[in-house]
Amino acid sequence: MARSLKDQLYRVVRDAIEDGRLEPGLVLLEGHLAEHFAMSRSPVRQTLARLHEEGRICRFEGRGYQVGAQPGDAVRRSLGRSDFRASRIERTDTWRAHAESVERDVVLCSMKGRFELNELQLARSLSVSRTLTHRILLYLQSIGVVEKVKYSSWTVVPLDDTRLHDLYQARRQLEPFMMTRAAETLSDADIQRYLTRLDDAARDYPKVPSALLDALENDLHHEALMRGNNAEIMTMLRRTRPILLISKHLLGSSIELPSVAPFFDEHRHVFEKARARRVEDAGRALEEHLARSESQVQARLSDFREAGAIEVPDYLREVAPS
Repeated sequence: MARSLKDQLYRVVRDAIEDGRLEPGLVLLEGHLAEHFAMSRSPVRQTLARLHEEGRICRFEGRGYQVGAQPGDAVRRSLGRSDFRASRIERTDTWRAHAESVERDVVLCSMKGRFELNELQLARSLSVSRTLTHRILLYLQSIGVVEKVKYSSWTVVPLDDTRLHDLYQARRQLEPFMMTRAAETLSDADIQRYLTRLDDAARDYPKVPSALLDALENDLHHEALMRGNNAEIMTMLRRTRPILLISKHLLGSSIELPSVAPFFDEHRHVFEKARARRVEDAGRALEEHLARSESQVQARLSDFREAGAIEVPDYLREVAPS
């Protein structure tokens, strides 16, 4: 998992102090560090507070902190690249690292009832900026997991039986059509790659991580369908993502994996029809798979509602049914 922004910054500044590149007495200002690393002030503030607690920097008579455990003569100068071994902080996956755990919390709660999500509390819980928190919530909104209510409040969309059926109904209307189109354009190499991944997972089953199961679902229900070349339909299908999230966050953790691999043979059947360029058959095979899948997922959801335990994080609050 990628390190958070504040953890990366802490390591960079700590190492610069230990190596003597940031000399004793040097004044460190929150705004200057934020500007140097091109980040918001929140992770900088948290980093400075942590270094202060550890005695690596101290308060003094001026603004900011001084390097060292005790205040002394203040050294004021600009910060340059030579002061840090790594001036660049890796941001690409920071929000995704947090989004994975938030997604799990929210999805599990959505199976149990109605919840509200407080954006400010989420930012505090993750110790991240509001910008990063908002990006996570926009991602969850795009896949139909949360909806915006007001300024800093969101609602978790309940995943009840009716919604699950509606989501499957949408997929059964859209996915087979996309598969008939994709079957004309998928390369033999791509199809073989999907089949090989299925075979490898089937050989190791049930010793397969939930992340791999999710990747295999993604092979068919997203990556392959994208070859149908209709971006608008793919955007619509993105809203049906909660169906896959049920299995992603339950199988192998809250619910034991079934004795027989849950979907490998059915995915293989679809890909084999596509490899034979029997495009209508590929679409029908996918529709049949979705029909069988709904009852299986419905059963998992029902079992979890009755017997599954969840820990509700402090940024979520259960709402009584109206």
